[in-house]
Amino acid sequence: MIELSRIDWGAYECRCGEGGHVGEDMRRIISARSLAEMGVATLEGHVEDQAMVAPVAAPAAGVIMAAFQEDLAPVVVEELLLALWRLVLGEADESVTAEIHEQVRDGIWLIYREATRGDTETALEILEYVERDRARYEHVRQALAGRLAKRTR
Repeated sequence: MIELSRIDWGAYECRCGEGGHVGEDMRRIISARSLAEMGVATLEGHVEDQAMVAPVAAPAAGVIMAAFQEDLAPVVVEELLLALWRLVLGEADESVTAEIHEQVRDGIWLIYREATRGDTETALEILEYVERDRARYEHVRQALAGRLAKRTR
């Protein structure tokens, strides 16, 4: 994946205190076709930990958004969407948060697509934080209300 290889991951320290490994963890997650192939690779505890987001989260968010354009295994989509949700809603330096939100806005239609066919609740929550067009967000949220109701039964 081109976006993944564009980042100098060694320039970023993650929440575990070590640097440089997040890119390889992301590569393993994105290329996995099953949970078993993902192995122990995770972004939790690295790009964020207990709602605290590390600076490495900003480029990670961009890679996640680029990955959503790929042919991903459903388990990978779930993992990446949940990771993105943690990044968008997590606590970070204001500039890191702004960069994460901008990365998501750059590919916002990918999150809308996920809202219509995947994890509607998580996708809508991400959109609630990043979407600047409130009327569009509300319209889509209302249009998907039936889909949300089915999930909560």
